[in-house]
Amino acid sequence: MTISSLFHSPKTTTDAEAIYRESKNPIYLSGGQELVLRLQHELQHVSDLIDISTIDQLRGVYIEGSTLSIGAGESHAAIAGSVVVTRKAPVLSELAANIGDSQTRNRGTIGGAIASKIRSSDWNAALLALDATIHTTRTSYMAEDYFSKGGLSEGELIIKICFELPCKGSYLKHTRASSSDAIVGVLVSRLHKRCRVAVVGTNRTAFLCPALGSALSSRFHPDVYDHSHIPCNMLTENPEASLDYQLNLLEILCKRAINICA
Repeated sequence: MTISSLFHSPKTTTDAEAIYRESKNPIYLSGGQELVLRLQHELQHVSDLIDISTIDQLRGVYIEGSTLSIGAGESHAAIAGSVVVTRKAPVLSELAANIGDSQTRNRGTIGGAIASKIRSSDWNAALLALDATIHTTRTSYMAEDYFSKGGLSEGELIIKICFELPCKGSYLKHTRASSSDAIVGVLVSRLHKRCRVAVVGTNRTAFLCPALGSALSSRFHPDVYDHSHIPCNMLTENPEASLDYQLNLLEILCKRAINICA
């Protein structure tokens, strides 16, 4: 497909949104991974490329009270290598270090991964399990509300993501042979006085397992796990993995993650 697009390099999110509103068929460009996916799928011609990679407001990794704040423009590699993340939320450091290949980790950003409507993301499990808040140019979303709403509105930009600092956490996933995308991924977190368990898989939307989180809050042990704790209809049959196979993976990964966090 031949591309002939206008290139913009705004210095603020306000300018970026203004350019987006005035363009016919724009796309935000940071790490460039979303653009690559769109071109691979030949979804549509892009009229305007809006480079947001140099906007300072989208950078930074720091502690704010009991939360870890990560700027939307931070790459997966930068998060994996952050001393702050490694010390305060090692589960996120490990998660980021196992996303995609080296190019994806170095170019792809956390904001881009969360905003993407083309593919699922390991970060989606982290948003739910660590009770994150997604701050955008227009509002703030609790992770559950963000997914139920269907993601960002047209032209909206993520500024930063604030994760509740876990006492312990573990993210495990089983991937396809040809990629690092999770067939099933599980993040178990032990927060202050409660536990949360989030699952991501072949469906694009991650989901919480409130019943399992509640059971683990009462007694944190792998034996607590039961298939009845998994919400109905969140895992479905697909050509890559049968429902029984996914449920078997989910049980194995959950129990391993619980043991790691014990």
